[in-house]
Amino acid sequence: MANAKRKCCGCKQRFTTETMLKMPVGYFHSIDCSYKYARLQQDKARAKQAAKAKRDKAEGEKVARAKHREDKERIKTIKEWYDQLQKLVNQYVLHIRDKDKPCCTCGKSLESVKYDAGHYRSRGSCPELRFELTNIHKQCSMNCNVIGSGMRAEYREFIAAKYGDNHLEWLDSKHELLKEKFPHYLNVKSEIVRYRKLIRENDLKPVA
Repeated sequence: MANAKRKCCGCKQRFTTETMLKMPVGYFHSIDCSYKYARLQQDKARAKQAAKAKRDKAEGEKVARAKHREDKERIKTIKEWYDQLQKLVNQYVLHIRDKDKPCCTCGKSLESVKYDAGHYRSRGSCPELRFELTNIHKQCSMNCNVIGSGMRAEYREFIAAKYGDNHLEWLDSKHELLKEKFPHYLNVKSEIVRYRKLIRENDLKPVA
């Protein structure tokens, strides 16, 4: 058709077809416009390639960090996993569950007194109950937990009053070993994740 017009691929303006240059990628109204278009496409291609390289690098670093964390986890001993979980359990008991409660064995509640997460059955005598929450309560650090060796008689009375004689008997009975309760380090890790979540939900920073 005479005087038919086409849109230039470069400047997007319309020109008479018979005056335009036909290139493999389309029509251009001038050679300069085709050069500018080619340079623009090259710039876009380089930018796209650079963005892909950046994404690939970031993904590679992410994978490397994940592998590094996994390698560190694999070489961590089960004792280290238990100790990490114990710190979080103690933090939960002291600063969340029993935060505003007095010492479980002497009843003192003083700001000047340091408190521990005291175990009724100690970790040494019954490691199976080291994470059992009904076996752990807020307790004076020096007078009751250290000097008083846990004040076992008073602790027994506290347990019986709080949970009942049947639960006290259960605590005093035999329990499954920790390696049976946590057959794999990932089982301990899942507990660590759970306690961290509980602690953060109470606007505290996990200690471990």
